[in-house]
Amino acid sequence: MLRFILAIAVLGILSCSKDAPVSPSQAGKAIADDVASDRAALEAFYKTTDGDNWKDNTNWLSEKPLAAWYGVSTDSKGRVKSLKLKDNDLTGYLPSELGQLTKLETLQLSHNQLTGSIPPELGQTNLITLDLSFNQLAGSIPSELGQLTKLAILDLSFNQLTGSIPSELGQTNLVRLDLYSNRLTGSIPSELGQTNLVKLHLSFNQLTGSIPPELGQLTKLERLYLHVNRLTGSIPPELGQLTKLQQLLLGHNHLTGAIPSELGQLMNLTHFELSHNQLTGSIPSELGQLTKLRTLLLAYNQLTGSIPPELGQLTKLEHLALRENQWTGCIPNALQNLPSSDHFQYADFDQLEILFCGENDRQLDRAALIAFYNATGGDNWKNKTNWLTDGPLDGWYGVEVDAFGAS
Repeated sequence: MLRFILAIAVLGILSCSKDAPVSPSQAGKAIADDVASDRAALEAFYKTTDGDNWKDNTNWLSEKPLAAWYGVSTDSKGRVKSLKLKDNDLTGYLPSELGQLTKLETLQLSHNQLTGSIPPELGQTNLITLDLSFNQLAGSIPSELGQLTKLAILDLSFNQLTGSIPSELGQTNLVRLDLYSNRLTGSIPSELGQTNLVKLHLSFNQLTGSIPPELGQLTKLERLYLHVNRLTGSIPPELGQLTKLQQLLLGHNHLTGAIPSELGQLMNLTHFELSHNQLTGSIPSELGQLTKLRTLLLAYNQLTGSIPPELGQLTKLEHLALRENQWTGCIPNALQNLPSSDHFQYADFDQLEILFCGENDRQLDRAALIAFYNATGGDNWKNKTNWLTDGPLDGWYGVEVDAFGAS
């Protein structure tokens, strides 16, 4: 009986101890310990990145609150919330101690001279924005970054990163992913189609494989840059579901197959670039529906067939490149009006090895009129306005032409 009573008493003590509220002194000590841990992490960061030679290191390593250290901001409890040292002459490497900054939401260290690898310990933080662009970082992208479920912006562009893009990034809340101008290999993870991306920039790498059709699930996507890689396969027709897409750049790859007619549904598209691939088939007439288009680059492919006259509806075009394909037929007369618009800058019609529709007839007519002029003493006519000029034939005095410019 005595043992039973003692057991009940012990359980009661343990229960009370478990449910007892944390005293203010205990809570204060916990916060102080966390702040001390943050301070130690920043001190390690200062040491490994040659803080003594930073452009600005005001108050670093001092006894002042961390919020007084240049580039550091803290929350109401003094925990480090953001570290912003863009273009501050940082060198050296990022220490693993950065993983101790468990309340860190923003890490902005772009435009420095950082080397070494990206610490996988960053996956232990609370990052929403991670910008390490324009440095000299090497190694692979840690898969641990996929643990950052709140991560919205990841910019690692202009570094020397190698390896593949971690599929774990599909577990984040990414809105913007910039990995361009590195040395990344492997394929584009289909898991990226599960994110909320508005911008996906993977250009100037060495990516291989096909474009995942799952990217067609990115209904908020506005910019898709995959140019200058080694991508193969066909263009997924699912990309036609990206109705908010404004820029689609897929040039300088090894893409094959036809241009999907579904891309004619991208009504907000302003820049469309497919040049320097191995695309075949004809240009879909549906591209004429892209009335906001300013740039259309299809040069250096293996496209065949005739150029659709519907392209003449693209009245906002500024750049049009169609050369180095295998066109047949003639250039639609609807495209003749494009160079005359105020905003138009360039078209390569003179490099297509085909003429505007009716151009051959116009050349024959011009030759006939010149012969007529010479045979009838044209120099002495009462009125010979514009004759023998390079202007259109209907500007020559007394000449009328049909709809194709033939007399």
